[in-house]
Amino acid sequence: MPPRRLLLAALLGGALPSPGRADIDNVFPINYVNNPVARHVACAVPAGAAAVCTLAGFDNQSRVVEFLVTSMPATGTLYETSQNFRTYGTDPKYAPTPIQAHELPYRISDALHRIVYVPPSDIFPPEGRWGAVTYVVQEGETGLMSMPAQVALSSPSHAIAASTFIGGADAWTISGNIHSVTPTWQAFGWGLLNRYIYSADEVQYLDMETGADKSKWYFEAPPGKFYLPEMAAAYGGTIKFTIASTYGDFEHLNTPLDFITLECASCNSGRGMRIVRFANNGLEWDGRERIVEVPIAVGHFWQRDPMNTALPFTDATDCEIAAVIAGLTRVRILGDFCKAGEGVAIDDISISGSHAQPVFPLACQQGCACAHDERFSRISCCGSSPDTYYPIK
Repeated sequence: MPPRRLLLAALLGGALPSPGRADIDNVFPINYVNNPVARHVACAVPAGAAAVCTLAGFDNQSRVVEFLVTSMPATGTLYETSQNFRTYGTDPKYAPTPIQAHELPYRISDALHRIVYVPPSDIFPPEGRWGAVTYVVQEGETGLMSMPAQVALSSPSHAIAASTFIGGADAWTISGNIHSVTPTWQAFGWGLLNRYIYSADEVQYLDMETGADKSKWYFEAPPGKFYLPEMAAAYGGTIKFTIASTYGDFEHLNTPLDFITLECASCNSGRGMRIVRFANNGLEWDGRERIVEVPIAVGHFWQRDPMNTALPFTDATDCEIAAVIAGLTRVRILGDFCKAGEGVAIDDISISGSHAQPVFPLACQQGCACAHDERFSRISCCGSSPDTYYPIK
């Protein structure tokens, strides 16, 4: 297949219309390729040094697959591994000439399917990732290509997205307050917090029966840093931040305390899906300064929000968590803990990948059966069920 058609096939999930034909009415929609699978991976990259990143693929019949890079990072340079590194493991790790954009899709020749990323020279590492690469795997017998997978070129600390608030509020916002939509940036240190953002409760709208606040406020993440396709590689990693209160009566708390909320607008067949980590099971907070670190994986008390008050929260499955993190469109952290008002400061917010890769569940990446037609399966259908009513936004 010519290189341009290979690239088009990679972008379209392995399916191409016949030459000279066009599917104007979408009578034959592009199928989601469940096999082979290119796995999402994260690769930690130190400043000023080349990082070797290992790609991963799967075929359910254990057939040999080839690896093709389909996009380049926005910064830095991508290489194949050098012959001496393949043979002896010695420097230089990368080949003499870099991979160029006009060569895409670029077929990787390393038998261990490794690539080398060299970050821009003489700069500090970023708060989050350096960039991202996409790739596909192709099964040799049929020529079928996988869906694109993400390589998140994370920071040396494995962060894929992060805000340290060194120079400002970093586009974080406040939701749920009456007037304030942006947090206050504090340009000084206070305990573990060093240049941080802060906000306070502006309204107590109490439920007269329960005494709980009916309108809670949250810190909301900026889209440009946190809502990216390469966040898929954060499954199995952690969300981490430092939090402290300036005032508040933490003897009288709101309920429920939805401490961390992650949302995906395209999940559940486009109806949206929300998972919540409540302030329980070791995540209780009494207002004192603490570092919060929560694994983003099944078995760590994430709850699926039914988005229907008649239905209960349920334990989030691995595919529900994986689908949300892969299609992330909202991250919010609760500030409104107290019934009578509070002030909350937060710093060093990060979402990081696991040190071991790949971790993204293979079965989830192959897709979940779609409730509207169980003949089809794709990751965007994870969380849908023909027996459950989901409100359409």
